[in-house]
Amino acid sequence: MALAFGVTASTADAKTLRFTTQLPAKNFATQNVAKFGECIAAGSDIEIEIYDSAQLYRDKEVPQAVSSGAIDMGMTTTARFAGTIPAIEILNVPFVMGTRDDILAALAPGAKLRALLDEELTKTGARPIYWMDYGTVVFLSNSDKPIRKPEDVKGQKVRVFGKTLGDFVTALGGVPTLTSGSEQFLAFQRGTVDAGMTGIGSVKSRKLYEVIDIVTRTEHAKIEFIMLINDGVWNSLSEEEQTVVTECGLEAEADLRASIAAVEEDAVQDTLAQGREVIELTDAEREEWKAAAQPVIDAYLENSGELGQKVLDALEK
Repeated sequence: MALAFGVTASTADAKTLRFTTQLPAKNFATQNVAKFGECIAAGSDIEIEIYDSAQLYRDKEVPQAVSSGAIDMGMTTTARFAGTIPAIEILNVPFVMGTRDDILAALAPGAKLRALLDEELTKTGARPIYWMDYGTVVFLSNSDKPIRKPEDVKGQKVRVFGKTLGDFVTALGGVPTLTSGSEQFLAFQRGTVDAGMTGIGSVKSRKLYEVIDIVTRTEHAKIEFIMLINDGVWNSLSEEEQTVVTECGLEAEADLRASIAAVEEDAVQDTLAQGREVIELTDAEREEWKAAAQPVIDAYLENSGELGQKVLDALEK
């Protein structure tokens, strides 16, 4: 079912833009998009139709769907651009993004790292409107094969959502299995994977607690979705409409940044309430994970070339 946010049908000049997401309607990021649509409707005659839960496209299909004009707008993780923009995988290089404050500074609108990646994204024909904070990456596992230390990954089939995260699993001796977010529940249920990576918010919204026993808060990588619009559609908007969309995007981005910590804590408490275990790492354990991730940093620089070095330099400044 599509959710529409915008003007009434009686408005003759209304523009309807179709938007796709793999996330469920009740997910906090989808709700953020709904507010984004309401903001646009308040300042223009644009209506956003939301098609949630991968009704139209799975997350890996969104970049091509938006850039080709098959859909007007969509959201997907940065990892889905790894093939065309290897440098964007900086967010998935384990432990390299630093503290929460470091991440906020690096990904702020206009920041050097953000500007470098936004420029490359626009070249694909899918123009970024705003970045969507989806929290940090955690490990999911079951009680028969719990994951607490790096060596626990060895031999396990692990759901990942990007190449660099797959490289991390390989470095740990596991077997990476690339699986769309909308398919991870079934992957656990059917035994296609033994363990997985996701944002902890998805444990609640996708009810993953029904198919896993343990959440390990390694928080080793950063999940960012990007709100995208087809470049041709963008250019068809008036200057005033573009301003409204941009300003509403900045507002929506700020709202997510401000609320994500509470969203993650709510998901933790919900997971515990479901009778599942949440493992918090000690400082010593976290250092073990960081040491195990070093080969992935080296591989990132090798794969991402000059732009990757520029992105890493921007992160370290």
